[in-house]
Amino acid sequence: MAFRYCCYLLVCLLCILGVLYSCSAQHAFISAQVGEQSSDLYHGLHPKPGPRPEPLLTNPWREDEFSDDAYMKLQEEIKNHQPHPNASTTNILITGSVGSGKSSFLNSVLSELRREEFNGRVQNIQAVRPGAQTSVTQHLRCHTFYDKIKIFDTAGFELGKTVNASIILKKIIDGEVAEGSKFDDILKTKIKMEGDKIHCVVLVISIHNAENQDLIRFYEEFIGMLTETGVPCQLLVTFVDKLVEKTVDLKNLYKRRDIKQKIENIAKKMRISMSNVLVVSNYFEEMKINQIKGTLLLEAFAQMLMAAKPFQERM
Repeated sequence: MAFRYCCYLLVCLLCILGVLYSCSAQHAFISAQVGEQSSDLYHGLHPKPGPRPEPLLTNPWREDEFSDDAYMKLQEEIKNHQPHPNASTTNILITGSVGSGKSSFLNSVLSELRREEFNGRVQNIQAVRPGAQTSVTQHLRCHTFYDKIKIFDTAGFELGKTVNASIILKKIIDGEVAEGSKFDDILKTKIKMEGDKIHCVVLVISIHNAENQDLIRFYEEFIGMLTETGVPCQLLVTFVDKLVEKTVDLKNLYKRRDIKQKIENIAKKMRISMSNVLVVSNYFEEMKINQIKGTLLLEAFAQMLMAAKPFQERM
């Protein structure tokens, strides 16, 4: 009898312990849920701080002034540009791979240079098709400004066809291709055409495509060829606006350590001096030009005109 009574007490004790354990587990779960909800509520009212932005450089790695006065001085500098007496006009060739931002740059610069004519509105003088895999431009086009500046636009080349691109570009640079020529016909014709000799070549590259090894290799070889012939070359880096949140942030472009490192890497890989690498933000969504982007665009274009002068002197 005593043994049965002890067994009964043991079973009761085990049941009581089971109930206590279950209650304890439920309490812990509820506490965790409440704590989690409280944490979510707290962070909803007080969001967790994101990663701290990298501090700006104390001294900009390139001087540039963003003011209405500086902007208008750049407009006047370009308007008053005079080619060297050895040349009647200053001829700039703009070229780049498909999707590099070449046509957008041309539209942006042309909108700036013709700001009074267009009432400060952005114009799509050159056809632009975002995401296109082949070039929209099919003929060698020339835009003349103030009777002293000519900008030549080429077809955007495809990376798988860079051999033909090199031959065509060399002919254009040497003045052997007439304005309006269709690019597909340049290699076919055996007749030497009369064209304008190029005084400065501008290679356009998107900052997002700067790691493409095929493009880097082609540009490096092409820059080497231009160096041997003495034709000045400028590398134009586009789409830097994708690295900032707002247009006004472009004022700190030359204080950004990460952008400086990107430009240094591009220059090193393509074996071109940092001073020959220009950085711009094209007009893409805007309907009107603005002083900040306009300053970068005009500064780059003024540098292209200046780069052409020594070559004109040696002609």
